[in-house]
Amino acid sequence: MEKPSLGSVAQCTLAPPIGGDTLFADSHAAFLGLPTTLQDRLMELSGIHDYSVFLNRGGVAMPDDLIEDLKAQIPFGVAHPIARTHPETHKLALYLHGGFLRHDSLFNHHTQEPLSASESLRITEMLLKQHSRPEYQCRFQWTEGAMAFWDNRAAQHYAVSDYYPHERHLRRVTISGSKPY
Repeated sequence: MEKPSLGSVAQCTLAPPIGGDTLFADSHAAFLGLPTTLQDRLMELSGIHDYSVFLNRGGVAMPDDLIEDLKAQIPFGVAHPIARTHPETHKLALYLHGGFLRHDSLFNHHTQEPLSASESLRITEMLLKQHSRPEYQCRFQWTEGAMAFWDNRAAQHYAVSDYYPHERHLRRVTISGSKPY
């Protein structure tokens, strides 16, 4: 989206007896943990984000009329910087999500010159691994009634699916955001 969500608030209404935590990664700390030369390079790079991965989940394609309605409401393929400035704290942070960023789409946003697919894939893979480092993460254990707020401009989240055969239910509200810079 041109103006991706600022973040979300979720409340747990049913917690499994074990598992079902959410991992949150500090995108600012992840950026600072990169070598300075890579930080400098990222300041010039943007990537194309879209929702194509969600159009065919688990090999089950969405109905064509639903896809067309979605594309009419939300642009398909939007460029966003890979390192963004948080509009309130003014801190730099990694800004990519493995499910939305086209991994081979990085380009220099000053010159519009694309990176080669192999270089784009290499950088994307490295940055996604950076977010997954334990020193940048905290683990939130859901209990019934627990609430969490996360800022998509400063954090990544991952819902751990380790509670089968039990269930976890959350109510979630997503907050509108602004265009990244």
